Amino acid sequence: MRKRKVTGVLHETEERCRLLLESVQDYAIFMLDPNGLIETWNAGAQYINGYSADQIVGQDFSRLYTDEDKAAGKPERQLKEARTKGRVEDESWLVRKDGSRFWARAVITAIRDSKGEVIGFAEVIHDLTERKNAEEKLRASEEQFRMLVDGVDEYAIYLLDPDGNIATWNAGAERIKGYSAEEIIGKNLACFYTSLDVAAGKPQHNLEEARLYGHSRDQGLRVRKDGSTFSAEVTLTALRDERGKIRGFSKVTRDISDLIRARSAEAARAAAEKANKAKDDFLATLSHELRAPLTPALAAASYLADNVEKLPAIFSDEVHTIRRNVQLQARLIDDLLDLTRVTRGKLQLRFDRVDAHEIIREALGIAQGEILEKRLRTSVELNAKKHNTWADPIRIQQVFWNLISNAVKFTPSGGQVEIRTSNDGRDHFLFEITDSGIGIDIKQQQSLFQPFQQEGQISRQFGGLGLGLAISKHLVDLHGGAITVESRGRSYGTTFKVTLDVLKDRVGRSGVPATVPRKPTRSLRILLVEDHADTRRTLSRLLSHFGHDISVAESTQTALDIVKVKQFDVVLSDIGLPDGSGYDVIAQAKQKQAVKGVALTGFGSDEDIRRGQEAGFDFHLVKPVDFHELRSVLDQVGA
Repeated sequence: MRKRKVTGVLHETEERCRLLLESVQDYAIFMLDPNGLIETWNAGAQYINGYSADQIVGQDFSRLYTDEDKAAGKPERQLKEARTKGRVEDESWLVRKDGSRFWARAVITAIRDSKGEVIGFAEVIHDLTERKNAEEKLRASEEQFRMLVDGVDEYAIYLLDPDGNIATWNAGAERIKGYSAEEIIGKNLACFYTSLDVAAGKPQHNLEEARLYGHSRDQGLRVRKDGSTFSAEVTLTALRDERGKIRGFSKVTRDISDLIRARSAEAARAAAEKANKAKDDFLATLSHELRAPLTPALAAASYLADNVEKLPAIFSDEVHTIRRNVQLQARLIDDLLDLTRVTRGKLQLRFDRVDAHEIIREALGIAQGEILEKRLRTSVELNAKKHNTWADPIRIQQVFWNLISNAVKFTPSGGQVEIRTSNDGRDHFLFEITDSGIGIDIKQQQSLFQPFQQEGQISRQFGGLGLGLAISKHLVDLHGGAITVESRGRSYGTTFKVTLDVLKDRVGRSGVPATVPRKPTRSLRILLVEDHADTRRTLSRLLSHFGHDISVAESTQTALDIVKVKQFDVVLSDIGLPDGSGYDVIAQAKQKQAVKGVALTGFGSDEDIRRGQEAGFDFHLVKPVDFHELRSVLDQVGA
């Protein structure tokens, strides 16, 4: 009775196990007879391998293997090994019913009877295809990443072990630091730090910082294999395993030496530009302040010089002396500003077809007073047949006047100045001026056209800033010409030559206004806006003397109040005013009346002229203004 009960329980347990095994779908679980023929087949086997029990039971289990494994005798070998060892495990490709392959882990276990004889085998198969694919993708990604890192040339990218020893080395690291992989792998990262940083414990500090915070960023000097240093930007990142334990560090180093140099150069450029702007602003302000008191002096001296016959003869020379020296002072101011504009590329030229002979005569006329005063013998031979050139008439006259003025200044009383023009065979206009003056030392001739190169002794004896020739050289260069100097040395005189391209046909006039103004065509109603009392009083008196109706204002508001109640032909205004600017005056005056605007100011840069034109000024006169020039402008307005 007890035996039958035990047998029943055993059968019941076996049935439960059978049902459990058949319901498992994640694993293929089946039995083999001692020869490898399949005896049982669970639902998991059907799901994974694709065969139903009817299709596969009784078949040899080798049917599940690839042709390559069957040809190599793998099924038989595994059964033999399981029979001998009791169990065999393997991961490999297996084949489904439809011929597709899947990666699987298979365990074959020998089943023995009570006597130890093998009566069959149990096999369990687990489909690992998804894991295999994931591993393959990861392996491919890692390989791609390794190839990418190895191919990076701009960054040193490498791995460190937990102690900071180098484990990998890419091409960028070799290029930047100079070590090959064979030379550096296994060495500590401290070899890249300067001796001062090593002594201060910086390598270990950076590693510890990465351990604590996950990463460490640093900029500083690093050392190459040859001992040279470079500026580096370094990122050190801690690498941890799934349990959070440090398994090493990744390190990325970038050589930023060029960036540091570029930043330094940019900072230097910015500082230089700032300094240049400050200098320009200072020179503009200085020019304005120096020009303002010269304006009434030059206006008065010009008027007296034009009417010198009405004065006692004893004052004749003094009047001309005053006028000449005021003009000289204005010239020195212009030279200083012109040099700044030319060297910084801010000088704008207004080209036209000009007659170089007319320009030379004008320049010679300006210097005539000094020539007569020093009783110089002058010879002028304007022999060039082609003397029309493409030039800025004002600036090219400045060149000729500088050379004539220098010849007069450095030639002693009773000396000689010769001016000649000619053409060469290549359509060039040649201007040549020779003096019997002090000459130029041969060594000094090489730097003669550099600014501020005038010798101290000569500067003290003859005056000037040593800028005229430098400016002339720049102006001639801008005209596409050439200027040269010849002198046998001190006391042998000097010859300057200027070469310009010529135009074959004369077209138009030179554009140089006559120095003696003609009488105005009509009386003009002029509003004079000027905060400098002497300039306001002198110009008002002189303009009234020539028949103009003058109203005066010393500020922006006063000028605008006058414009509201009186009509004008001309607004003659300074730019810098106590409560505003001349730009405000002319802009609002033109909104109310049809007037012409004449700026009379110490600000004479190209930017000042442009702003004046935008505000509404029709003419821009820079202080100190020769009264002849002012009358010429008013003549144009009244024509």
